[in-house]
Amino acid sequence: MKIAIVTLHRVYNYGSALQAYATQKVFENRGYSTRIIDYITPQRTKWKLFWGKGAKNQSGIAYRIAKVGSFFLKEKTFGHFVRTKLNLTKKYITVEDLEKDIPKADVYVTGSDQTWNSQYNEGIDRGFFLDFLPENTRRIAFVASFGKTKLDVNEVSETKRLLSRYEKISVREDSAVHIVSGLGLQAPVQLIDPTLMLEKSEWVAIASPRLVKEPYLILMLLYNEDNHATEYARKIADEKGLKLVKVSWETKKPFIVDQLFTHRSPSDFLSLFYYADFVVTNSFHGLAFSINFEKQFIMVPRNEYNSRIESLLRLTGLDNRLVSEETQLCVINERIEYQPVREQLLIERKRAEEFIEEALP
Repeated sequence: MKIAIVTLHRVYNYGSALQAYATQKVFENRGYSTRIIDYITPQRTKWKLFWGKGAKNQSGIAYRIAKVGSFFLKEKTFGHFVRTKLNLTKKYITVEDLEKDIPKADVYVTGSDQTWNSQYNEGIDRGFFLDFLPENTRRIAFVASFGKTKLDVNEVSETKRLLSRYEKISVREDSAVHIVSGLGLQAPVQLIDPTLMLEKSEWVAIASPRLVKEPYLILMLLYNEDNHATEYARKIADEKGLKLVKVSWETKKPFIVDQLFTHRSPSDFLSLFYYADFVVTNSFHGLAFSINFEKQFIMVPRNEYNSRIESLLRLTGLDNRLVSEETQLCVINERIEYQPVREQLLIERKRAEEFIEEALP
């Protein structure tokens, strides 16, 4: 059986690239012939990613020209991973491109990550809802996410129309279960992120060799949202005698950090997390890999979009690792015992297998 997956894979983001690989691998591990639809979307073309939005004034242009080195480094590291690790179709930019030349498959899948996040997609993106397919085509959603706790009022009707065409829907967060159910549709199945469906050994197989010789704490933050995370990381690193290592897009090392890894590949990201002695992050996939690699960690909440983080922490019984103020840092003295987490992951992986078996008989 041939499976075609549409997901967020052309984003300079470790979680997006790795969840796309995981989604592909989950179906391949069960014997399906799988391809990722290379749907780029207009706002994620190289031109738009480089120039972005905003005023075309002198300072704006100068700023973007200064970004050229960063842009090409991202394209080199992430582009290589996408080209070598994902089975891609031809490129499609718009929904109209997809409608003109639909990739051949038996079943079409909306994959994981925030494929249904209307803010990131600059509106409801029909491509990620598989609206380019003929009426009688088989559609399933596999661990899709809205990235928020409720729909905007003007999204409700169209979202219901698009979702009603799916045979089976699974989502990542409990908030997404409420959104779909609230539309009057059958309650979807809630599954763990695909990155957690793969065994630790499957990730180590594509990770880079160890990059830091000394014992270290890895700090990884999204979108420059710190919320005191760097301070907490420094305090924990000093207390535990660890080197403070940060992975980010910064080009200048912050004075408080001992070593900076900038513009690294997804394989380097995996290595930095796998060999770390402690993790401080505000990233959902930073959390997912901390759990899969059985690391001691704390999560620092972001300014928004924390629902998926909170959902995973509740599922694994690790709610107390969410640290929003310094007084909560005492949690680092409580070592995480991973046996109950392993057992829960086994249950969740089994549920994912059952979902696929029911959706693709």
